[in-house]
Amino acid sequence: MKRSVQVTLTVLAAVGSAARAQAPNPCGPANFNGKACQAAVKNSGYCSGGAWVPQQFQKYPSYYGLYRAYASAGGNVTAAPVETCRRSSPRTGGRGGFGATGATVHSQAGS
Repeated sequence: MKRSVQVTLTVLAAVGSAARAQAPNPCGPANFNGKACQAAVKNSGYCSGGAWVPQQFQKYPSYYGLYRAYASAGGNVTAAPVETCRRSSPRTGGRGGFGATGATVHSQAGS
């Protein structure tokens, strides 16, 4: 029984660490970062922990308005960091594999 509890705690700690490693949405009122939010709206997504998170956004001014209302009501704002990562697209990624290995395998399969 004691070992079971230890394994459970280890798993929970690992899950908690992974959740903390992900960057928050830069357009969220509590994490608003103007520069990062504008880029996220323009690119239909943002980077989180080095991985691309595709997301559809409304126009930028609506997020700025939500942030202003949240901050003026006394909300605590912690700006999301500006991250960069490789974004997958039909031309450069997302080929059903793991990064360069998947792209290589895919290109060889089509030959």
